[in-house]
Amino acid sequence: MKAIRLPLLGLAFAASCTPVPDRVAFSTAVPSASFQNIYVTTGRLPSTGEVDLKQDRNAKTRFVKYAVSIPPTHALGQIEWPDETVDPNTDFAVVGTDDLENSTGFINRIKAERDDEVAIFVHGYNNTPSEALYRFAQIGHDFEITSPRILFAWPSAGRATGYVYDRDSVLFSRDPLADLLTQISRTTNKEITLMAHSMGAHLTMEVLRQLAITGRRDVLDDLRVVALFAPDIDPDIFRAQARAIGTLPDPFVIMTSSQDRALNLSAFLNIGRQKVGDLSRAKDVAGLNITLFDFTALADGSNFDHLVPMTSPAAIAVLRDLVRSDRKGHLDLSQFDIGPDGVIRARAPQGYLRYYSSFHAARTRSKKSTGPVWARSGYSLRVR
Repeated sequence: MKAIRLPLLGLAFAASCTPVPDRVAFSTAVPSASFQNIYVTTGRLPSTGEVDLKQDRNAKTRFVKYAVSIPPTHALGQIEWPDETVDPNTDFAVVGTDDLENSTGFINRIKAERDDEVAIFVHGYNNTPSEALYRFAQIGHDFEITSPRILFAWPSAGRATGYVYDRDSVLFSRDPLADLLTQISRTTNKEITLMAHSMGAHLTMEVLRQLAITGRRDVLDDLRVVALFAPDIDPDIFRAQARAIGTLPDPFVIMTSSQDRALNLSAFLNIGRQKVGDLSRAKDVAGLNITLFDFTALADGSNFDHLVPMTSPAAIAVLRDLVRSDRKGHLDLSQFDIGPDGVIRARAPQGYLRYYSSFHAARTRSKKSTGPVWARSGYSLRVR
């Protein structure tokens, strides 16, 4: 069996090792589109070319505000990429940029925002800056986030074969993310909703640990919510990180799916050890004051089921309803089952498997779509 599985694994990697070019598309705005303003802090801005990964990572941080146009034909959970020439009527596009020059210019802009909180997104493994920008724009649109949105774009290789490179980039990016959180906390008087996906969750936990052991507890106290989506973290490492952090922000939410094939592959490469993102038992995080959501029932097969809460239309609808109910002061969990183990499991609507199987087949045939964050800031998701 091993002699068969390893060659197949090699073929899978070989099929996906072609570099994915960074392909942000610039255009002019059209009246029928909607718009997402995203602040981006990064050492590598979205571009239209490839990056030579043999060169050193850029230690200089850039701060730019992007206006991303969402087409009127947008499908929930999707990024509509252009085939060749971008058309804002059918494609995502950047319709404006504002170079803020340095951290002072960035912080002044954040201070000027009227909301009393910000939403920060840390993307995952195998993401180019353009993909991360468009994904956060999709999330902001689909989940109706109205607070200022900040993308922390760390230097991922942007290719499937860059897993080890991305793990190193996580270590490289700890100081910049810690500095970003510290600046916002100490200079803007705004609370922070911090959301991270996949390997970005590993970076986030490392940074929370770093803030704790360097005496920046005040910054941790300004984290209104931490939500980790499909975290690509070994459970032993996660528990060690959590112990070093001490009291975790409350609520601290983890969203998992046992059908996450990307994490299953990651576990296979790690001698079969499970990752936090596919845990399904509350006892795996017992004593850490964490709320564990399981979205396995709403997986639709796209994106290796590694982005279910962000891209599954059913999951987005359920989470939006949950957040809307919380805004009204009553957290409605009627679309979830709370197990005796404490895990909150999303319930599949009647007919979901038949409907979404055909939906996924249809959108797979589309050249436009590719298969979080999951809520407007201001919610409280601690089940007491």
